[in-house]
Amino acid sequence: MSTEHLHFTQSTEPLQGAGLGYAALGLHLSLFARGIPSRLVTTCAEGFSVDVPNVTLFPRRGPERAFYSPMMFRQASELIQVADVIHGHGFYVGPNACLGRQARRLDKPLIYHVHGFFDPWILKRSRWKKRLAHWLFENANFDHANLWRALSQKEEQQIRSVGIQSPIVVLPNGVNLPAERSEEERIQIDTMFPRARPKRLLFLSRIHSKKGLDLLIQSWASLPKPLTNDWELALFGPDEGGYAADVQRWIDQAELSDSVRLMGSVSGEAKEAAFRSSDLFVLPSYSEGFPMAVLEAASFGLPVVLTDECNFPELAATGGGWECKPTAESVGDSLRLALECGDRERTERGQAGQDLVAQHYTWGSIATRLDDACQALL
Repeated sequence: MSTEHLHFTQSTEPLQGAGLGYAALGLHLSLFARGIPSRLVTTCAEGFSVDVPNVTLFPRRGPERAFYSPMMFRQASELIQVADVIHGHGFYVGPNACLGRQARRLDKPLIYHVHGFFDPWILKRSRWKKRLAHWLFENANFDHANLWRALSQKEEQQIRSVGIQSPIVVLPNGVNLPAERSEEERIQIDTMFPRARPKRLLFLSRIHSKKGLDLLIQSWASLPKPLTNDWELALFGPDEGGYAADVQRWIDQAELSDSVRLMGSVSGEAKEAAFRSSDLFVLPSYSEGFPMAVLEAASFGLPVVLTDECNFPELAATGGGWECKPTAESVGDSLRLALECGDRERTERGQAGQDLVAQHYTWGSIATRLDDACQALL
């Protein structure tokens, strides 16, 4: 008999859920597509909806960052009762409080998916909120968790460093490979975001302080003008906490408004268009778990400049990009190499990254391996 999986996370909305919600949704849908029973429950703002199977949205109330839903609390016992294995994606919020408590009460196996929450950069933030959450419910959830999922070997070490002794499975995030498009569809998609210059460097992630946009603007400004004359830097993503205003100020101060543009948030076909209309991808993050954006970029055949905090050394090691440190100098050095190398080498590197993702980082293989790990808990 198939294992019934129940996933919970704070949100699948682009800003409130970000990569965490996107990864939880991708894993759920991959299990579901393979005939493995799966449901995802999450909170949302009034009026938000998703047109995907077996996703239940519960309206939020109170402070947004608490991700509290009275309706979810009322239905928590029923949700847990019908599941065999419970998956918590992320920590410290309302769904963990109510669904973790019911998993403990009903003695259901709980798998905690860390998603970068034990990164030192993250641990330093909102410490009072985390201490309160631990006292109220997370200490009990941590003790009850039968299995922990790390996205990388580095994250496995971080889990151990906070004192977790339970078994750990290392499984990265995945992607579904881009659908084949007809020539007519490609032309239509390509016209969604016309280029201001012949070539485009793409950043696509949240507009947030941890994403290293300060480093990116500094490093772009330091590059020789003849090297960047044919390039534009397009910054796509939802603005978190008004941080885009800071980014725009840095752009203006560096006199880069002719080559750097904030493009806003994209999803669906518009997101696909952003990838397809670009030549190179960059993610200069200070902290990540295992970023979905890098996997997506590589799946579209884009070579990638990324920091070692993205925890994907295999990409650069197989020739799919350039890895650097989260400093303006190091990011600038890698960007210089990426811009100087020429179209042919960028295409070859993009192909190497695409091959790596197709072989090892599709949701299908990751979902099957996770289901196998869950079977051992029952």
